[in-house]
Amino acid sequence: MYEYPKYDPVLSEKWRYEDPHAKDQGILLSNRIHELCEQKLLIEEGYQPENLRPASYTLKIGDDYIDSEGNKRSLSDEEDTIVFKKNSIVFVSTKEKLSLPYYVIARFNLRVNWVYDGILLGTGPQVDPGFAGYLSCPLYNLTNSDITIRRGQDFATIDFEKTTALIDDKHPEAEMKALIQKAVDKRQEPFGNEVYSFYKLPALKRLQNRKSHAIISSLIEMREEVQTWRRLGVGSLVAFFGLTLSLLAFGANLYRQNTDLAKQNADLAKQNADLTKQVTDGKDALGRTSERITKLEEAEKRLEGLVVPTHTTPPLASNQKGHKPGSKVP
Repeated sequence: MYEYPKYDPVLSEKWRYEDPHAKDQGILLSNRIHELCEQKLLIEEGYQPENLRPASYTLKIGDDYIDSEGNKRSLSDEEDTIVFKKNSIVFVSTKEKLSLPYYVIARFNLRVNWVYDGILLGTGPQVDPGFAGYLSCPLYNLTNSDITIRRGQDFATIDFEKTTALIDDKHPEAEMKALIQKAVDKRQEPFGNEVYSFYKLPALKRLQNRKSHAIISSLIEMREEVQTWRRLGVGSLVAFFGLTLSLLAFGANLYRQNTDLAKQNADLAKQNADLTKQVTDGKDALGRTSERITKLEEAEKRLEGLVVPTHTTPPLASNQKGHKPGSKVP
């Protein structure tokens, strides 16, 4: 089993500038995190191996914080919880103290279960190489319920990623170390044909950069603004639902009226079709009647043409005097 080197101040100082695994690139896995933490790098104070994750480390809530009213307070054995009021902001700090080598950056963000509880974290994009001290950040409670935060509670996840090589054949350790030690914070430092910028601030204390007046005013204003928007949102929501219900009722009435009109139109169309059929049938019957009358008139005319006139013929005198039947008459 591989045994990591025990803490050695000389080795720790060397590794602060020179990467012991220069060929490795990308995000550090748990084995590399642990190796550097054993030399008080990455996490100088408060490191606990059980908080290691496959490629990150879980940070804990520190003692110092600023409450929702902008007052700086500290957790202790007697007072070990923070009441995170609804629709408010608190500033918290980490229990762990960082000490980043000059070839490693860090990024941290809130744990997912805190986000699911309605809390958001406001952070910068990254922690620069060479940073030393405690991290502080604002937490936003966007819910309508108070939330309790415990002292030393897991709240954030931090991961570490290597930069491009700092020490190589062109940049010997002694020369680079001397350049970094005399550098001014974030000022461009020429080194041969190249230019570097280094983080050179003293170790940052918990909540060191807080601005009390700005924090208090911003907290109060934001809380009032959130509450105002919440009230406006509720009113708008009620008005929206009322308008929606009214439109739905109006639409239902229109639909019902349209349905009735469609039914009436269908009935009228049926009646019109029946009347049209009756008229057609009447016309047909009238035509047949006219045809019969014409035929009767023609028959009557033919009958009139067949009638013979009647004439009266006087009877012959067969018994005249001296005339015999069969004899000629003179």
